[in-house]
This record gives sequence, C-alpha cells and structure tokens, in this order.
Amino acid sequence: MNARWFRNHLVSLIAGAVFVALLSGIIWFLLKSFDAQDAVLQDVKTGNDKLEELRNSKPFPSKENIELFRHDYENVHQLYEAMTNAAAHPPIQGPKLTRDIDFSQLVRTTVNHLTAAAAEHHVRTPADFTFGFSRYDVKFPCRNPPAHGDECTRLLALLSKQLMVVDTLATLLITNQVEEISAIHRTEVEPGETSADALNFPINTEPTALYHTYPFELRFTCDTPVLRNILNGLTEAPGLFIVRAIRIDTVAVKLKSLDAPPTATEVAAAEPVRALVTRRLNVTLRLDLVEFASPKPHPGKE
Repeated sequence: MNARWFRNHLVSLIAGAVFVALLSGIIWFLLKSFDAQDAVLQDVKTGNDKLEELRNSKPFPSKENIELFRHDYENVHQLYEAMTNAAAHPPIQGPKLTRDIDFSQLVRTTVNHLTAAAAEHHVRTPADFTFGFSRYDVKFPCRNPPAHGDECTRLLALLSKQLMVVDTLATLLITNQVEEISAIHRTEVEPGETSADALNFPINTEPTALYHTYPFELRFTCDTPVLRNILNGLTEAPGLFIVRAIRIDTVAVKLKSLDAPPTATEVAAAEPVRALVTRRLNVTLRLDLVEFASPKPHPGKE
C-alpha cells in the first residue's frame, strides 16, 4: 500500500474508524445497562421476598396486640386515677364577689382576724402588716386599670382565692407559734402598679393544662422543731401545697450572757459560767398551691 492508495480510500478509512468507535461505545453502553439491569432485578427480588414474608406473617394490629394495648391502657388509667385521688384536693374557693368594695371589706376582715391571732400567740409582725395585700389596703381592685363585667369578676375570684390561701398559710404559721412573720408575697393578678408584696412568678391558669399553680412566698423566723411542724402541717392543709424552694439563714442566739454574775452553786463548784446558745432560723419558703383541672365530659358514645 502506498500513499496513492490511502488518498483514494481516505473516506472509507475514516468511515470505518467512526463505525468501529460507535460500535465500541454501543457495546460498552449495553454492558453497563446489563449490569444496571442485574442490580434492579436483584432489588426487585429482595423486595418481592420481603413482600412475601409480610404476606405470610400475621398482620398488625392482631387481636393479641389490641388486647395487650387495652390492658396497658387500663393499667395506666388506674394508676393515674390513684395518683390524682391521692394528690388532688378540692379547689380552694373564696366567696363569689361581684363588687370591688366587697373584696376590700373581706381583706380588712381577714387582716384583722390574722393580726388578732398573731397577737394572741405572741407572733411578731411588721407594723400595719397586711399579709401580702398592701396594694388593697386603701385602694380598690378593678380600678387601676379599669376592669368591668366578666373581667372584674375573674380578677375578684383570683384575689379572693389568694386571700383564702394566705389565710390558711398565715394561720399555719401562727398556730405553730413562729417568732416573727416578716413578709408574705403573692403573684399580682391585676395589671398596673406593683406592690412590695408582689412575687415574680406567674400563675399558671392555662385552660388546657392538667393542673393550675398559684405561687406564694413566706418569710418568717422560728426554730427547727417549729419549721418541721410547719412543713408537716402543709401536708394536712386544705389544698395541695408543693414546696418549690426553701432558704434558711441560721443565726446563733445567746440566751445567757457571759457577763452575768455567777450563782452560788457555780462559785462553789469553781466552774466558769457558760452561755446557753440556741439557733434561730430565718426562713424563706417558696411554695405553690396546685389544683388539678376537673375533667370535662365528652359528648357522644365512649
């Protein structure tokens, strides 16, 4: 073959080379397609095997599973009822008030009653102590800002509930004869001005909640046995009270001065005079009144 032959057959040679390249590409593409087909067929086979396994197995939910679920549900329902029956107390309800002046009179009556009880049991309180309701000492509710109709009735209901709770807690402190009640704080339920008795914890009265919480804080001075009696008394109080936090500052109190002259017995025994020291507890007790929401009846069949 010479150069003349290549020139005469150049077009045929180029066409043959292109044909061979295209044929090689087609063959490579077919081999790749066969490999992909095998992978797809293998996946289909695996899926068919899984489907056949599911068809041959017992479908869910089976009767046994339904009975097991119903049994577990009944157990949980019984445990929940037992818990609520043990923990729930009837809600504390104050008198139904419709006028702001009625609440002011109720505050005055309650404060006078608690002040007289504190004096009878020798419990010290600050001057002009209003047991957490100093905002309403000379002012009326529902007036700053103005509230009318149902909104005022709702505020009066919350305030009267708080007043009944404070009456219960203060009576518990007084009857156990703490040395001093220094402060009672509660959450403000009415917007506007904030008094020194305000507690910076919100009342949880969400309608869809399982329970409602009403925060309070007590500050008092006592000794260890009295504090123990107060904590025990909370479990017997008309309401479910949960202690959220307690802070105790201990102060040593000297009952007998070292400078006091010794008695004749102490002189005869030639023993030094010893001071008698006791512990006074300054207590800050943060607690919540917890009330479970009453279940609402569901219309229709169960």
